[in-house]
Order: sequence, then structure tokens, then C-alpha cells
Amino acid sequence: LRSDGAWTFAAALENVQAGGKGGRGSGRSGRGGGGRGGGGGRHYGHDDRLSHVAKSDNLKNKHGGGTIWRGPGAKGRGKGKGQVKVAPVVQRVDEEALGRHCEVHKAHGASVTCMAMTPQGIFTCSTDKSLKRWKPNKEADGRFSLHPEITVPLTDSCHSLLCNGGWMFCGLWSGNIQAFSPDGVDLQLTGHTRRVTSMLIHQSVLISGGADREVRLWQHDPGTKTFNCTHTLSDSMPGPISKLIVLGVNLFIGGMNGVAVVNLESLVVSKILPPTRAVVDMLEFQGHVIVAYSEGSLRIFDAEGTLKTETKPLAAGAMTSIAGLDSGPRVLCGHTQGQVSTIALPNFEFRTHFQALDGFKVESILCAGHDGIFLIGSSDGTVQLWQRLG
Repeated sequence: LRSDGAWTFAAALENVQAGGKGGRGSGRSGRGGGGRGGGGGRHYGHDDRLSHVAKSDNLKNKHGGGTIWRGPGAKGRGKGKGQVKVAPVVQRVDEEALGRHCEVHKAHGASVTCMAMTPQGIFTCSTDKSLKRWKPNKEADGRFSLHPEITVPLTDSCHSLLCNGGWMFCGLWSGNIQAFSPDGVDLQLTGHTRRVTSMLIHQSVLISGGADREVRLWQHDPGTKTFNCTHTLSDSMPGPISKLIVLGVNLFIGGMNGVAVVNLESLVVSKILPPTRAVVDMLEFQGHVIVAYSEGSLRIFDAEGTLKTETKPLAAGAMTSIAGLDSGPRVLCGHTQGQVSTIALPNFEFRTHFQALDGFKVESILCAGHDGIFLIGSSDGTVQLWQRLG
């Protein structure tokens, strides 16, 4: 289990095949128990029709090496103007060997803002103030469906989720972090004053970032079974914070006004990385950080914050999230109009984009880290399970 909650899909299947005993889950200390794994989910059939999938051939070598996009061109879009056309929804993308296993319509009553995977199942959180656990079941046709097991009420809408060492941390709109321990303890970590948007564990320290423009460091006290905030970083933050990543001795902080780099030994901001644009997500790959900006562009920085490669906005437009897929490997980019773009690694080559959702925003993407499995969370509460083969 990695610090970001990644797991192997095979492990989940082993748990299912070992027998769910009716698919029941007891929840924490009995709360949320009684949920049945066999009901509630909706399984959609596979559509063999080939639908529209857009391509981009607008790659051009950047001076000094690397690649840079020249953008989607002038058709229908100017610089930052116009809207991206919503194409028909597809259930397969043959050129990228992608196929949708299932879709759970209205898995939540509102946006699916974050997801995580553990050996116990797939967890989703939403602005509907709930945490849900799902189990994948293999159907007769060989595809997998998702079935709900547990629903746990949260004290507020959830905007970030972290699973580590048996603990589950939910970053809430209020600024609190609701934490559940393996032995049933339910804690409220108070300190942030606005929604908690990103969390990670580094050297047994919980690091959280929020829309209040603060980063907080928390340490667990085994005696009291609580978490104490030991440090608060607020100087030179890049506005409301959206994402945190640790790389080497540096903490990369993505926010409304770009990226700040904090030295973890001194806890002082050492660099502000241009441009001063809104960062929606970040991803680590082979000792580098891939930064996604809201208008649809990406940049790659090394561990010291040196720019290596950049792109202009992708053809699918404004971006919401990115994730790293083991198969390929690929970077998956979620967009505001329901498209997902694919970028091949390590050469950072744009491959295609496809319409996953019918105009709804791709709120979150989660990769299982095995077998090319990934999930898409929608702004309308829908969850999709996809796989890339090859």
C-alpha cells in the first residue's frame, strides 16, 4: 500500500474471490454497517459502436529538446475563447486499447471529488457528505461491476481522501480532517479554516494543504491516539492550495497562483515556479513532477524545480485532474466537459482524447497501479471503471 492509497487490482479480486459472505461490511465500530455488496450498483452493457475520438497532431519540438504542443488550432477555439465541443460518449477507445467495464450512475448524490484504493475495497468521497466502499465483482461476460458495501456519513462535504497504515483521512469543506483508525477511533483534526484539498504521509508525518492557503504538519500521538499539529506553513504560499507532492527533500505545493517549493529540512519556501496560473493537480513520475494547470496546459519540473518540458493547452480544454496509469504508461487528464486525454510516457507524447462523460466534469481520476485499471469520478455523482490492455 503506497502513501496515496494505491493497491493492486488483483489483491481486491482475491478478496472478492475469497468470499464476501453475502457482501456485508461492518464499517467502523458498527457504523455504516449493514450495507450490502450485491445491491445498488448499476452495470451497463458494452457498446461495440465506434464513436468519435479526437486526435491531436500538433506536436512540435521545443528548442533545446523536449516537446511542446502548439495547441488545438483555430477551429472553433481561439486563445482561451469558445467552448470545447461535447462529443458522443464512448465505451471503448480502440487506438489506445481502452474499454469501460461498468458505470454506476449516481453512485453519490453529488460530485465524486476523491477516491482511494485499499485491499478492503474502493473508497469514494463526495460533496454529498458521505464515504462509500465498493467491491469489484467479475460478471459472466468477463467484465467487472462495482457494488456498494458501506456508506459512512461524514460531518461535511469531502474534498480529499488519504488511506495509509489502516488510517483513513477525509479532508472536509469546514477545514477539519475526519480520521478513522483501524480500531474504530473517529477523530476530528482541527486547524484549517477552509476546505482541505490535499493530504499525504511523509516519514510518518501527515501533511495537509487547504484553501485557507496553509500547509499543516501533523504527528500521531500513540498515547492519546490523536494527531497534533506541529507546524503551520503560511508564508509565501501560492494562494489557495490544490495539491501536495514530496520529491526528495522538497515539498511541491500547487495552488491558485502556481507552485511553491518548500525545503523540508528548513520548512521555508525556496522557490516559486512560474507561471502564476491555477494548478489543479500534480503527479510524480521518475523523479519529476508533472503539473497540470486549469486552462489545460502541463509542465514537467525536476526535483529541484527546474523546468524540463511544457505544453500549451490540450485540445479538450480546461483541466480538472491528472493520474498516472501503469499500462503504457500513460498520463490521464480529466477535463471540465467530460473528456479524458491520454499522454504517453516517458516521451510525453499526446495520444488522443475521448468523451467519457456526457458533458459532466471529470472531478477525479484514480489509477489502481496494476492491470491498467482506472476509475473516473463525475460531477453528477457517477463512477466509471475502465481498463487499458497492453
